[in-house]
Amino acid sequence: MRTDFPDKDLISPELRILMRSRHIYILFSALLHLGLGVYIQRHKQLWRQIVQFSGSFLLTISSGLLLRAFVFESYFTQHFSDLSRNGIYLSLAGSLLHFVCKPFFNRQL
Repeated sequence: MRTDFPDKDLISPELRILMRSRHIYILFSALLHLGLGVYIQRHKQLWRQIVQFSGSFLLTISSGLLLRAFVFESYFTQHFSDLSRNGIYLSLAGSLLHFVCKPFFNRQL
């Protein structure tokens, strides 16, 4: 960003907040993937495997949307668009799918 925006004082405060929030969204997505990677275990039931795969797919798509939103909103439009909103909603949907397929009671106690 130093090469693209060398004079940060000339950038409007709204654009600076927009850029910083998009960085936070990308960090949010990366932390979701790290947390998921620590906990995930393939289940033996087929429906749970399908739900896990669907949740992981949605989280991957949301990461791509959030990265695209950073580039598109910061450099091209310099304004808010629906890309980041859709990326956050897909992150929520993917996380909920992983939550749904997790068994709530551990019967091996």
